[in-house]
Amino acid sequence: MNKPKPPIPVEPPSDGGSVWPFRLWLAAVAVLTAALLVIGTAWAVRLALAGSNRFSEDLSKAVLSVAEFPGRCRDALQELTYSFSQDPGLLLIDRAATEKPGWIRSFPNSQDSGYLLFSGVDPVAKHSVVKLIRIADGVTMATWDPDWQEIYAKTTWKKWAQRGQISTLRALHPVLLEGGDIIFNTLYVAVRMGPCGRHPAWVLDETIHHSVELADDGTLWTAGVSTDGFSGNPWLRDRVRDDALVRLSVDGHLIEKRAFSEVLISNGLQSLLGGFGFELNKDPIHINQIQVAPSDTKHWQRGDLLISARHLSTVFLYRPSTGRVVWYQTGPWMNQHSAEFVGDHSISVLSNNIVAGVPPEYAFLKTSDINRVFLFDFDSGSVTEPFADLLAKARPATVTEGRAHMLADGGLFFEDTNSGRHLRFTEDSLLWSRVNDYDDDRIGMLSWSRYLSADDARVPLKALAALPCTGKERER
Repeated sequence: MNKPKPPIPVEPPSDGGSVWPFRLWLAAVAVLTAALLVIGTAWAVRLALAGSNRFSEDLSKAVLSVAEFPGRCRDALQELTYSFSQDPGLLLIDRAATEKPGWIRSFPNSQDSGYLLFSGVDPVAKHSVVKLIRIADGVTMATWDPDWQEIYAKTTWKKWAQRGQISTLRALHPVLLEGGDIIFNTLYVAVRMGPCGRHPAWVLDETIHHSVELADDGTLWTAGVSTDGFSGNPWLRDRVRDDALVRLSVDGHLIEKRAFSEVLISNGLQSLLGGFGFELNKDPIHINQIQVAPSDTKHWQRGDLLISARHLSTVFLYRPSTGRVVWYQTGPWMNQHSAEFVGDHSISVLSNNIVAGVPPEYAFLKTSDINRVFLFDFDSGSVTEPFADLLAKARPATVTEGRAHMLADGGLFFEDTNSGRHLRFTEDSLLWSRVNDYDDDRIGMLSWSRYLSADDARVPLKALAALPCTGKERER
């Protein structure tokens, strides 16, 4: 008879059960340490930005450098990726989600003697460029192709405009000078360059954003960011972005910068600046257009500034010579762009007509709403919409940005920026429409192009004709 085998001894459980509580404790310590580091770093950065006397100047710089390090690593990686891929993906628009039934493409147009100073993503260059295009036949008269890597390298981090990404840099609102050069901004710096070669003539490392307008004295007015605003309240100065009125020379020098918060306060308009809401608005003004009055009229003086403050839904008429706001009006425009002088007694205002701070798909009060263009008459105080019927058919709906320029012949040039579309109307019909097609699936974003009449372009064209590089452009 076989004897039963003795049972296999089972080893008693090890003391591993006590390891897990130790690991949990270690993880909890690590999480707590990380949280304390984040809180401590945030506290130190806040004090450094506020200029606290608790830190020396050298220590403040060191703290800010540490805080900026992750962002600098990210930018370096993006710059390296862009140098290999050359794909401006963030500047491209999904065609399927954007294009609507009824869009047409009817460009060039032989009935239009003007020029399109195009700024936007180019499918050949694969980045943002500027072109002067003759509308009658679509011929490119000149191209300005910026060296974005050089411009990016000359752009430093700033508190309210930290640097951007090289793949998203744009030549915003270029102005064409008589000699053939252009001046534009990137939302971070101002740049001047010519059409022959990609290197900028200069890069002004000053926060410059949105519109760029040439005054008849040869200087430029544009928007910037002030570090001197809210002079009576350092707490606000540290936490609230204060836009500024900036004047530049065409050779790249800052002539003057005026804090707009101080303009409002000195004119008794502090209620517009902060007299509403229960939460702090960190960007309460958001200037996006400054245009210079070209002549004296009974309503304004030569050199006065028409200023659009988007986040106030307010347009101001400001006199730099006296520091006075001589007129302002809030609405009926909402979160507007592109306020311009029209004739000698009116202004036009492009109302984006949207509610700020909500997702783009919910930006309009009603899903059927579109952008609107108002004409305000100073003589009568009336507000009209002379292009309402034409816009209702074309249905522009740019949530941000956008340009609307009333022309001397009674027509309208409209840039539907977020959709990558230009529209040119006569008084009673759509004359042409151009979509900035990039490929089968995407549309290239635009960057505040301009319509130039034949007379506007005459002198720059003469200068460009003397340059050998522009002749090559016309042969393409």
